[in-house]
Amino acid sequence: MERLEYIIEDSTIAEVLGVQNFSNEGSAVLELIKNAYDAQSPNVIVTISNTQIIVEDNGIGMNRQKIIEAWMHVGKSDKKYIVGEGETARVLAGSKGVGRFAIARLGAKASVFTKMKGQEAVLWKTDWNTNTLETYSEEKEKGTKIVIEHLRDNWTESRVRNLCEFLSRTYNDDKMKIQVEYKEERKDVTRYFRKIQLGVNCVSIIRLHYLADSQKLICDIESDEFKENAQELCPQINLKSQRIEINIAEELDDMKEILPEEATDEEWKKLLVSVGNFSAELYFSLKNSSTLDAEKFHYKHRILDERYEPGVVLYRNAFSISSYEGKKDWLEFGKRSRISPAAATHPTGAWRVRENQMAGKVIIDKKENVGLCDLMNRQGLVENDIYQLFISIIIAGINCFERYRQSIIRCIVKSNEPAKEKKSKVMDRVIKNPDKLTALSAEETKLFLHELEQMKKENKESKKQIDETERRYKYDIRLLNLLATSGLKATSIAHEMYNDRNSIDENVEYIIKALKRYELWDVVNDEENRRYMHRDIPALLQKNRRVNKKIITFMDIMLSESEKEQFLPENIDVYDLLRNIKSVWENDYSWINIQLHVEEGLEYRSAKDIFRVIFDNLILNSIQQNDEENILEIHIHAEKKGKYIYLMYSDKGKGLSPKYKFDPMRILEVHETSRKKGHGIGMWIVNNTITNTGGEIQKIEGINGFKMEFMIGDKI
Repeated sequence: MERLEYIIEDSTIAEVLGVQNFSNEGSAVLELIKNAYDAQSPNVIVTISNTQIIVEDNGIGMNRQKIIEAWMHVGKSDKKYIVGEGETARVLAGSKGVGRFAIARLGAKASVFTKMKGQEAVLWKTDWNTNTLETYSEEKEKGTKIVIEHLRDNWTESRVRNLCEFLSRTYNDDKMKIQVEYKEERKDVTRYFRKIQLGVNCVSIIRLHYLADSQKLICDIESDEFKENAQELCPQINLKSQRIEINIAEELDDMKEILPEEATDEEWKKLLVSVGNFSAELYFSLKNSSTLDAEKFHYKHRILDERYEPGVVLYRNAFSISSYEGKKDWLEFGKRSRISPAAATHPTGAWRVRENQMAGKVIIDKKENVGLCDLMNRQGLVENDIYQLFISIIIAGINCFERYRQSIIRCIVKSNEPAKEKKSKVMDRVIKNPDKLTALSAEETKLFLHELEQMKKENKESKKQIDETERRYKYDIRLLNLLATSGLKATSIAHEMYNDRNSIDENVEYIIKALKRYELWDVVNDEENRRYMHRDIPALLQKNRRVNKKIITFMDIMLSESEKEQFLPENIDVYDLLRNIKSVWENDYSWINIQLHVEEGLEYRSAKDIFRVIFDNLILNSIQQNDEENILEIHIHAEKKGKYIYLMYSDKGKGLSPKYKFDPMRILEVHETSRKKGHGIGMWIVNNTITNTGGEIQKIEGINGFKMEFMIGDKI
């Protein structure tokens, strides 16, 4: 048997692994800088002209043997993890052994001058058709100089400037100094994310640390977004800092579905461990704030002097991973905000960070995070299970910041509602008799002008509030339209079937009568013929009867609850309405027992749909959370308190998921759920409905069952 080996022309290798493998000239230059870094060089200089590019370092260099065995060997690279010792130690950036072909992306000819300490200098030349190797005389002790000619790109001042900016974002270390020279002007490339200053680069810093062994995510928030007086409006919240610890195994429980169905909790934790430790530092800021917004929300910084440009960079040790350099929205901030577009001021909607509001860096390690693998073309990561978990862990930390900031904004809005100033006597006089305007004294005129200016500000603020309210309700309408459409479909089907309700109910009796008429009833009732379930005709008919009754009940409920009268305000008998809701649910679910603690004859002016929406969602949530229970006990307490109805709903089920232990109010956020196939809409609807009545949810508990206390107001 003859053994064959692949033979590939040098020009083909250069084309495939060089020209086509590197998406742009910046990434090609970066690869050569990485080579200098791996060579333990303390500095590297990139000199660019119209005719050539020179990349020069004073690293360990190469000898003749290294050139032949490694440099010329495709896929050959040093598999070490760390090179150097002590303060100079660094994690190797290269791993695939194709970085050298970046030369081909930059130019058609190249000369590599290189020397190792104590050895003779060698010169390697190529035009990607022919390669030569020779010795030469070199005064330098060690290092490498790459000279690239016949350039593929036209290097202008603008292109060089873009290269410097690119290198600034993609390099994240101090062990090697990078300089770029163009037209005899040499410029230091400084790290983009270096010394972070609150109030200068951003207003909030979110530091994330994932500890894989314990599946714990630590989220530390440091903020300087709000003025000191805002703290008085939010006494329960620390406006400067916050630390949150998240149990990721519980937080991402719904992601277990990526494992086989038979997988255990231990296998789930093992997968989370395989993600590996990593850290992130994210920088939040608004692009700018209007004067009105700054006053309204007590913003400390209206415009930042050196605001970080948006974009999160993913670094593997010292260098960024290609295509994760901050331009690509790989954390999907845009998608998240489109799904949940609510403003931070929204009383019930979940605010999400916008794509243009977040900068920062995520740092992974070559060895620690080995499951995050490069694509073969080095232009990104393989989006496997580990990658999906990695992203979800980061988003869990961002969620913490979003909830923290929104809680502050809501608190300020609620506490800082300006009191309506009474019009002065001057304003009253002028309004009643405009002719007296000319008779005002200098002091009165000054006061009158001041009042006009205040009115102008109030009108401007009112318009802004109206616009904000419109945006808020557009979000609510989009979400509820989807639900309403499903409801309309169900109602339409119910209407369609209504005319058949009698036949649905009576068909079973007609079948029995027909069997008796044809003298077959005794045959089908015979014990031998009823031995098997699928042959037991009387039992099957009985089952059909029960199902038919449920269908009829469903139709009646759908049609009755969609009647216009449900939405009209009236004096409601609260006890009677809750008893009706109890009856419907207990008829459909025999294993639930609803206890009412309501005074008979309790009346309240509202609309029936409000009570039905709230309690239907609460009961449904209890059923879904406790579907493995044999019996579920539910209690509803109601009493009138002033102009409100105070209600307490509780069940004796298993309570909330552990991830809500320290923040049970979180379940009110839209899309928040612990069920694999849950939509996270029901509790948001409950909160939205209560809020729109002028009421509020006061307390939620989720240990030893579920309990919620709330007030319903009289706004309809």
